[in-house]
Amino acid sequence: MATVKGSKQYQMVVVRHRPLYKAGIFCLFLIAMVAFSLLTYEYGMGQGLATKVAVVKEKDKIRVQLTEASQLISSLRQEVADLRLGGKIDTRANEEVQQTVEVLQDQIAQLNEEIRFYKGVMLPNVEEKGLRIERLDIEQTLERNKYKYSLLLTQVVDKHDYVQGGVEIALLGMEGGSEKQLFLSELNEGKQARIGFRFRYFQNIDGELLLPDGFLPKEVMIVAKSSGKNGQRLERKFDWQFSGG
Repeated sequence: MATVKGSKQYQMVVVRHRPLYKAGIFCLFLIAMVAFSLLTYEYGMGQGLATKVAVVKEKDKIRVQLTEASQLISSLRQEVADLRLGGKIDTRANEEVQQTVEVLQDQIAQLNEEIRFYKGVMLPNVEEKGLRIERLDIEQTLERNKYKYSLLLTQVVDKHDYVQGGVEIALLGMEGGSEKQLFLSELNEGKQARIGFRFRYFQNIDGELLLPDGFLPKEVMIVAKSSGKNGQRLERKFDWQFSGG
């Protein structure tokens, strides 16, 4: 075949004519679309059904809670009505008010005691100045014949320098029908006869007392001695009781 000089050349492809092949491809596409639509519909129905079941369960749960709440309200209303008829509301209110007043009175008394204590230590305007045996608290333990004690020493002075010295403790009581005195060395496991102290304002001395069998304590004798140029010797007795000195 002759070619014309200067013209653009194209390649030609011969394709067999198959009309049934195109129709088959189209049918397969339609079948795939229908199947996809059916699957999507079934999935949506399943999800919708699950959601509906969950909503129904939640609704039933809320309904049960509302029923229980209604029953509780009815019961409380009946109780209030009964209390009103019996005049018990006023009695209960009075009891609660009385208990609150007692608690507040105890707190006020405790605060007043603490204020008095700190005023005496920090702002001494009393005649008796110097070392003081302020308070003794005794507490029973779970162990047989064993007790805890807490001794409070204070210093009431115009100028608070350190004061130091020692404390001796003795119990006065009855044993075998006769009076007996037991010293600290006989009442503690460490056989300690004297407890040292050193402070400027106040100091708590804590320890334990182990009483022998058959001994009935009545009083606690505290002897405090301060050292130095103006040393003091103080004695004070406390009744044997668990409410303090």
